[in-house]
Amino acid sequence: MPNFLINTDIKLQNIIKDLKSSSVIGLDTEFIRESTYYPILALLQLSDENHTYCIDILALEDKEPIINLLKDKNIIKIIHSSKQDLEVLNNYYDCYPENIFDTQLADNFLNPQISISYSNLVKKHFNVFLKEGSWRTDWLKRPISNDKLEYAGNDVKYLIKLHEILKSELTKLERYDWFLEEQDLELKKSNVVTEPAMAWEKVNLPSKITETQINHLKILSKWREEKAIQNDMPKRWIFSDSELIKITLARSNKIMSILDNLKHQPNEEDISYILSVLELKYDEAPVEFKNFDASMYNKRVNICHQTLEVVCDEYKVASSLIANKRDIDLFARGRKDIRFLQGWRFKIFGKLVQ
Repeated sequence: MPNFLINTDIKLQNIIKDLKSSSVIGLDTEFIRESTYYPILALLQLSDENHTYCIDILALEDKEPIINLLKDKNIIKIIHSSKQDLEVLNNYYDCYPENIFDTQLADNFLNPQISISYSNLVKKHFNVFLKEGSWRTDWLKRPISNDKLEYAGNDVKYLIKLHEILKSELTKLERYDWFLEEQDLELKKSNVVTEPAMAWEKVNLPSKITETQINHLKILSKWREEKAIQNDMPKRWIFSDSELIKITLARSNKIMSILDNLKHQPNEEDISYILSVLELKYDEAPVEFKNFDASMYNKRVNICHQTLEVVCDEYKVASSLIANKRDIDLFARGRKDIRFLQGWRFKIFGKLVQ
């Protein structure tokens, strides 16, 4: 399978017809995201059944051929661990790719090892050993060396064959519908492209948190996201998720100490805004502890863990794929909006613990 460098718009036009005639293509990206909010796309790798292409984004001007390819619903785009790729493509091309097959998500339904790496998946199915470590490569540096091109090309070289194998195995085990359901949920645009107002949903909340604290967290999370976007910098440079939790849970006599010891010291204007948010008051009743019954909680947790062990052994999948610690905690507290109370998880686990 030859590997070609596409570094002019003319070369791109010459290959796009072949790619558009394929029913499936492999796709990967190389990008840099160290000191910016948005990832900087440097290289786009595509493959069909005959060739791999490394498309030098920095050398091209015409975005339309790739946009049309990404939006084509008749072409399956096979990507491994696709969320970051989808995010960078959406940002650069201002379109969200259609018809994805995520090989990592697919493999999650086939063995107890969750979130397997691409190189390990290739080794497992083809006994081919690929080099790892692309995060140490400066993909913005030009010219791109032959070693880098080979490395990048290998990232899409085996995707089409993996798609065939994984789809066949999922179908044989009658889990292909599970995979499609999970992928639709995991890869919906709102899960990949963060809207500032919804940024708080990606923060791992503690179990003990009040309505007031949640509202503080929502406001500060949105503010952090907007400030990071405005200044094009990583949001952790304002404060990390763990620091956000510390701020929102802090007692009034401790907050200044926390703000003074943040990794990235906020300016006076930011401190003033944070303090003004923390003065807002809401219902003080603990969200997770209204009508809390400790005996019922422990009973539900034990039933979940015992049932989960049996189910995971039967289906040979990772327990965290079905129900993680927080899912079980919220279920035991009486919450109904839990992953395992709907869809494929409910069929094999949720209905057993209700």
